[in-house]
Amino acid sequence: MNLLNDQWLPICRKCGTREQIAPWQITDNIETDPVVKLNSPRPDFNGALVQFFIGLLQTAFAPKDDYEWMKYYETPPSTQILQDAFLQYEHAFNVDGGGPRFMQDYDLADGERKEIGALLIEEPGANTLRENKDHFIKRGKAEALGVGTAVTALLTLQLNAPSGGAGHRTSIRGGGPMTTLLVPDVLRNPQHNTLWHLAWLNVLPKKEFERLCGNPDKNDDESIFPWLGPTRTSDKKGRDTTSEDVHPLQVYWSMPRRIRLDFTEADNGTCSITGKKAFLLRHFTAKNYGINYSGPWRHPLSPYRFDTEGMSLPLHPQPDGLGYRHWLGLALGEKEGVVPASVVHHHCFKSGIRSRIKTQLWVFGYDMDNMKARGWHEAHMPLYHLENPYRDIFVDTVRDLLSATGLVADNLRGSLKNAWFKPKAKVRGDLSFIANSFWHNTEHDFYTLLDRLYSVVTQGEDETALCQSWFLVLHKASLGLFDIWVVSGSVEDGDPKRIALARRDLRKFNNKKTIRSALRLDIKIEEE
Repeated sequence: MNLLNDQWLPICRKCGTREQIAPWQITDNIETDPVVKLNSPRPDFNGALVQFFIGLLQTAFAPKDDYEWMKYYETPPSTQILQDAFLQYEHAFNVDGGGPRFMQDYDLADGERKEIGALLIEEPGANTLRENKDHFIKRGKAEALGVGTAVTALLTLQLNAPSGGAGHRTSIRGGGPMTTLLVPDVLRNPQHNTLWHLAWLNVLPKKEFERLCGNPDKNDDESIFPWLGPTRTSDKKGRDTTSEDVHPLQVYWSMPRRIRLDFTEADNGTCSITGKKAFLLRHFTAKNYGINYSGPWRHPLSPYRFDTEGMSLPLHPQPDGLGYRHWLGLALGEKEGVVPASVVHHHCFKSGIRSRIKTQLWVFGYDMDNMKARGWHEAHMPLYHLENPYRDIFVDTVRDLLSATGLVADNLRGSLKNAWFKPKAKVRGDLSFIANSFWHNTEHDFYTLLDRLYSVVTQGEDETALCQSWFLVLHKASLGLFDIWVVSGSVEDGDPKRIALARRDLRKFNNKKTIRSALRLDIKIEEE
């Protein structure tokens, strides 16, 4: 099987037809019945496959500048042009056979034999299985995978690899990185609702990409596709791999795990994940101390934060999910030293020709606790192109809106705690779900307000009325959620007076000067 020639990628066309295509067919029938999305049964697989497309285009079809990029955005290349471009890398995308294999160890002679389901990030580890602790995520869910599905699982693991015990290396962005992609705003530009436009939005001009990190002079195949040569092991006899050791493109083709799929027992049957008839794989061989990516790296699809020593650290989803509380940093890089993903920054702030294209932000990734997957998070967020003086006014206003929201959300949690429990009671358990529910319940209102704020600011109008409307949203939501949550407390500990006082204090807090000042308000909600 060859990933550039064979039809293995699950997609959905505009008409609703579901089929499998080869990568170069991404623009097939783009005028009449385009490929609109990937159609894997798992969201993490779709996230990995779209990065496969982006990485392939960046590798084999990178534009020389933004003008050439715009040409192909407005008039997508033919399937023949793409097939010819991809052909030069055909040798790097074989899945089976005796030679180099896609994202598999070059010459893995020995190692641990594992069931194919262990490629899935959420699968219980060996220690969990030995101690019979797989209570919530059971073993044996994926006993046999079709070759295409197994390759997708392998790709997903290499891109997101969490810590997996001694010598089992994490991905080039750490375990479970956050990915932020530009996607077409299809409500405003329905003709751009294609997989081509989505992938191409996240491709950078060649020189712009090569400036991010890596050594462009390392242009041999092994420096781009590490599986084409012996693995740079990281045991006592090996060494770490820095960005100066390899070509910049290896950020898309990184291979931290030493794995080789086992084709010796392959047979025909039903894939455990897709439920379709396929040529099945049941085992693979793995060994620790693969490539250890160390030092600063800048992956173009991830936002970063810089530590006190100036080291760039990729962001990772957290248990509280992905929502509008994170928007300012991910979209504009205006929160706690966050730098947006390079593709986002280039599109919105560096490329004048590209900035006029209306886009949104697609954010996704695993929330990992070391080697344990706690959850998969995914969100779509708006994007705006802003220039000064409008940018400063817009950012300052949004920062104040979010600050006030955080204060009300935290106070709601404290008010419910006071309503549920006696003073000085020792409260066990995590009450963060209360604040999370507040952020979630006000998200639609926030993005509606954000759109209106953009119009108001860019037209030079006053934003005070919008701040007043947001104040009312916060006040109403906090009281409404208090009334919903308070009845879920323990009946035997219930105290009507304590509940009434907690609700009264909640109203008073909402009218505090800190919140009203943040929202530049003179109005005050009358007490009941």
